[in-house]
Amino acid sequence: MTIRLPRLLDAGLRERARLSPTRLTLDLQLRPLSTAVMHLPESDPAVAVRDLIELFDEAGSVGIFRVTGVDLQPGLIRTVYLEHSLATLADGVVPAMSLTGTPQSVIDRLLSHQAAMRWVLGDLELPAETTVIFTCGCTNLLTALMNLIDMLPDTLMLQCEQSSQAWVMHLRQMSDADACEGRLSRNLSGVQIAMDASDLCTRVYPYGAGQGTERISLTPLTGTDWLESAAVSQWGRVCRTFTANTIFDMPTLKSVAEKYLERHSVPAVSVTADALDLSAMTGEDADSFRLGRMCRLAMPEYGMVMHERVTGLRKPDVFGAPGQVTVTLCSRVHDASDEIADMLREVMASHLIGGRVTDVTFENRAEGTAASPIVHYFHTEDWAAVLACTMRFDPDDGVRVVGVSVDGNEVPGVVYADGSFDALPYLKRNDLGVITAGRHTFTVFPNEGAVNTSVAMKVIEKI
Repeated sequence: MTIRLPRLLDAGLRERARLSPTRLTLDLQLRPLSTAVMHLPESDPAVAVRDLIELFDEAGSVGIFRVTGVDLQPGLIRTVYLEHSLATLADGVVPAMSLTGTPQSVIDRLLSHQAAMRWVLGDLELPAETTVIFTCGCTNLLTALMNLIDMLPDTLMLQCEQSSQAWVMHLRQMSDADACEGRLSRNLSGVQIAMDASDLCTRVYPYGAGQGTERISLTPLTGTDWLESAAVSQWGRVCRTFTANTIFDMPTLKSVAEKYLERHSVPAVSVTADALDLSAMTGEDADSFRLGRMCRLAMPEYGMVMHERVTGLRKPDVFGAPGQVTVTLCSRVHDASDEIADMLREVMASHLIGGRVTDVTFENRAEGTAASPIVHYFHTEDWAAVLACTMRFDPDDGVRVVGVSVDGNEVPGVVYADGSFDALPYLKRNDLGVITAGRHTFTVFPNEGAVNTSVAMKVIEKI
């Protein structure tokens, strides 16, 4: 089996030299970033931090990597540490911004902030009418891009194409059909299966915005303050609870709770298998382990057949032991670092598919006093959702605002102190917590004089 040697590249991506590592270890991950460690003899060309190197395995190029560190010991082997060149995106900074549009337009906008314009977006396998609302603070471009990708369906896989000057990133749908197979009697030498029930939940008690015992719950909507999964018959009743201060209505709370049960009603399964990729010898595609593929793990010796997705590939010695790979398969690949917020974004994103995001603004100017306040009337329609409602007031010179209310709900002074505030928590709602359609009021109490007021709403229209 012939495996191409790593290519040391110059800034123009032209080959400077071929490297002859005594060992190359690859750690390829479904969720970036993939990494590598390479041992070079002293006779090989010098390699410096931030150099670009194209790496290969028995299947061909695995992409262009960037050097993150070099351990030098005169007269001995040099150790070179690398990470996938998606890391170059972290060199750019995205300013604080809020974007609404197709995923294509939002990703293109983010990529315009690259420090060196190399990456472009290729295939994006989502419905054409998909709309995303993305907000970020001042952060590095790689973090912003990964946060956006986390908002998209987790059936998408990031794939990179780097055969030309322009590096192309594709977001393609992963198939749920079995594409590769592992058997102890054929291409597996060992399997470790770990089932983690520490986050198992078959009944969840969800709560939304509010204080203390006065919080939004499911009781008025479902008759109980909990939701239960059918998996309770298999695993028993395992209760969990969560509180989300950013959820103001019961239908959204129910959708997030359903997502929570969907994710936690079965134990997380992680499988690590020591395997041999036989595809180079057999020519069979099913003998090739690749990231994102579904793998059928057949173990008749134990009476088990598992179907899990390949989330990691570790190749301990690409040149010394070609084809040897440790395959990681996992039933849960989502990062739960901020899980409820992630699920809320997923729920809202599903509302956006097939919907049209619209900005609606109401302006007013009037005079009033603390005893005779200014009432700014505005209307909401039967929209699919109200995503944001910002209220602003601008009093004339010498006029001071001493109070504000929305639909009769008093707004604390600390909230409106700078003349602008998020009005979503104060809008009139029905018994389910959904913002009512019809007339609403924005009331401003000036000491005496004229005040300009505005209501800016971002809504999803039904189509």
